[in-house]
Amino acid sequence: MKKKVFFFLSLSLIIQANAQIMFCLRNDTLRPLTYSGGDEFNSATINEEAWGRHLWPKTNMAQNFAYDPNNSRIENGVAVFSLSQKDSIYIINPTEVDSNFIRQQKLQLNNHQFYLKYAAGSIISKQKYHYGLYELRFKIEKGKGVWPAFWFFGGNKNEEIDVFELKGERGNEIHVDTHCPYGCDRGYKNKLGLNTNWGNWMPVSNYLNEGFNIMLLDWREDELIWYINGYPLAYFKGKFSNPMNLFINTQVASAYSAFQPGPDETTICPNAFYVDYIRQWKELSAKNTPALIVSNGLNLSDRFSSDYFNKPLKQSGLMYNSKKFKEEQGMVSLVRLSQTKILVNTIGKINQAFSKIDFVGEYGDYHISQLGMERVIEIDGREKMLELILYVGKKKYLQKILLK
Repeated sequence: MKKKVFFFLSLSLIIQANAQIMFCLRNDTLRPLTYSGGDEFNSATINEEAWGRHLWPKTNMAQNFAYDPNNSRIENGVAVFSLSQKDSIYIINPTEVDSNFIRQQKLQLNNHQFYLKYAAGSIISKQKYHYGLYELRFKIEKGKGVWPAFWFFGGNKNEEIDVFELKGERGNEIHVDTHCPYGCDRGYKNKLGLNTNWGNWMPVSNYLNEGFNIMLLDWREDELIWYINGYPLAYFKGKFSNPMNLFINTQVASAYSAFQPGPDETTICPNAFYVDYIRQWKELSAKNTPALIVSNGLNLSDRFSSDYFNKPLKQSGLMYNSKKFKEEQGMVSLVRLSQTKILVNTIGKINQAFSKIDFVGEYGDYHISQLGMERVIEIDGREKMLELILYVGKKKYLQKILLK
């Protein structure tokens, strides 16, 4: 299916500053961010200069699969990470041999050959990332034992941020977690008052196979906040001081893995994990007026419908910071498609409140009264500045935007 031409993000991590803007509405303040880098997956193939094609180790004996470059590909502007049933004999590198698994199963390796049933797709960024807001638009398919993931790893033991881990048989739950060099249980206690590790499954209102959802991670100096479709999902207080590589992959679980169960006769292969884009946003200095530059062919996939009203069901407990999340109202993103068109998208609680957006310019006023989906407004091409007015309930938020 063809993509609607909305906006193009370079496969490299540097583009024109302020070509795209996001506002986070938090604590009665519009916090401006500007696009910093990412991948829209608009090329014919995975960009080998930006991404490696498989994780390490390449083969996983206990989980019965190997990563195969053919299982990560691009189809009409969407990255597809597939799990396929592919009975094959693999030559196991000595460093990949799982001696504990071989001993438990009483197996023998002949000439380092091992039979594996599944092949999976993955990519790992060659660049390391650090603080910022990360956004992934994605969709999964049902399938028992299938295990898609979006995560960061720093290279050191227990230096990992799991933006999400999903299971095909748990399609209305999202697992988020952290793995810390110092341990992730400091300051977190269970109902008995004992230290407990942070991380768990978080239920959401709809199934993640029903349409595109947007997952976000706000990685700040001393805290992490997870969002699903602009709704706050989980909060972690702690530091990850080192830059990390970014991973997007699918795989299978097994009876011998942490995310059991594995697949069975009901699991249909191939099974796909779809990613429309990955984006990074950086906070804009309060000294700078946000500016929109005409973008050059930026895209948004219409392969599946958007399900931006999918939201967290659990609003209490160890991982849900109710006090802090009361401040979170949602996000507004703006892209100038052309001299006369701006794409507007809103996600989060503002879509449930009585909300609307006005843009006031020198040559006209422009209005959006129905939020919750991508909207394109047409403006007079002579406009040099607009005043954005966001109404949420009885409150009003103002922000000037330069047009370049």
